[in-house]
Order: sequence, then C-alpha cells, then structure tokens
Amino acid sequence: MGGWLEGKVIVVTGGARGIGEAIVRRAVTDGARAVVADPDDPESPLERTRYVRCDVSDRASVEAFFASIADHEGGVDILVNNAGIQRVGLTETFDPVVWEQVIQTHLMGTFHCSALAIGSMRQRGAGSIIQVASVAGLIALPGRGPYSAAKAAMMSLTRVMAVEVAALGIRVNAVAPGSTRTALVEQGLRDGSLRLESILSEIPLGRLATPDEIAGTVLFLASPDAAYITGQTIVVDGGWSILGIHDRPEWLTAAPVTSAG
Repeated sequence: MGGWLEGKVIVVTGGARGIGEAIVRRAVTDGARAVVADPDDPESPLERTRYVRCDVSDRASVEAFFASIADHEGGVDILVNNAGIQRVGLTETFDPVVWEQVIQTHLMGTFHCSALAIGSMRQRGAGSIIQVASVAGLIALPGRGPYSAAKAAMMSLTRVMAVEVAALGIRVNAVAPGSTRTALVEQGLRDGSLRLESILSEIPLGRLATPDEIAGTVLFLASPDAAYITGQTIVVDGGWSILGIHDRPEWLTAAPVTSAG
C-alpha cells in the first residue's frame, strides 16, 4: 500500500496513544499529514502531525477542531473515530452520569466528527471514515454495559452512514478489535483488574493483538485496496468472538462505579 497516503490528510480522534497513535504513526510514515484530536498531549509527538485538544463529546469543541483543519490542512481525506473511554460496573448500580459519559464519548463523538468530516469529503469528492469499534459490541461482556452498547451502535451507524454517503464517493467501515496490548491493558494487568491467563484462554490465537495490527486493518480499509468495501465491520480479535466468554468475571462483585471522575 506504500505511496497511496502521500499528501492525504488523516484525522484520528484519541490519537495521542494506544491504537490511535499506532494509526497515526503508520499513516505519517507512509506520507500522510495527520491531525489528532485528543484531550491529552502525546508523550512523544510524531512528525507531520498536528495535535489539537478536543473533547469529541462536545459539539462546539468538534466544530472548532474541524474549523482548524479547514484553515491549516484544507480538508479531510480520512477520518478515524477512535476516541473512547472505559468504565465498568453492573447495570443495576451503574452511575447514570458515568453511563452517559461513555455513550457521549463513543457514540456522540463518532456522530459529531463524522457529520463534520462528511462536509469536507463532499467537497473533495471522496473520503473514507473508519470507526474503531470493539468486539464488546458483538458479544456480551458483563460489567461493560455502556461501552458495549456504544460500540454496537457505532457499528450500526457505520452501515447507515455507508448507504447515506455512497453516492458522494465516501466509504464508511469499522474495525472491531479484541484484547489489544495498549497502555490501559498493561495497567490492568499490573493492578490485577485484568488477568492475562483468563484473557488468553478465550483467544484461539493465544495472544493479545498489538496496536500496529489494528492500525494495519484500519489503513487497509482506508486504502484503494478496499475501494469496493463499505458498510462493513472487520473483526480483529484472534478468534475471541468465535468462543465468547466462558465465566462470569469475579471482579463483577466489586464496588460499583459511583462517579464520573
């Protein structure tokens, strides 16, 4: 795929770390200019990348972000809706404020960014939008109600949007990663909230994905090699969704989430 990204503008939400950073790194290495929307600063800024503090759940913040893209980059060729947060708790006791926060970040963030990117892509006569969804939107992950609901909705929105914008030359797809070795997962493994043995027992390939493997699938969907693919969700999970989860996790008996902090 080398060369096709030369001169393209790729926008990645939540691109300061993890899967988002891997997407940006690969894209700029292949010649793209990247714009990252993230509430946090990157630990190691990448070349050919402009970082903008943005809250994707807030329409005004997103509008200001896309206005800056029009001024600095001139438009958008590829949008990757990757921003997200994770909160856990049982439905019965889940703090409604926290629940809403998760939905706003994942689902409303995808809506806000996609709506504004489509206008830019319409002017260019082409474009690609990719949502970073999750296997959590396909199988039951107890304790992750709002996250799972938001990810499932993102995949449904992908299909709706794909039909709406096909005549504009814009393709819309999603990637549904499984367990991926990001900083957040590493933290969970260290503090005991995640158990590697339990995770790997449910993955036929027997290992976690790397952020770069997810990034490769995202950029494939944005590339000319995927020119006839739209409205699809590609699952990248090592086979996890084939098996599903085996047991009710012990941590579900822990204290419920009580605040949005």
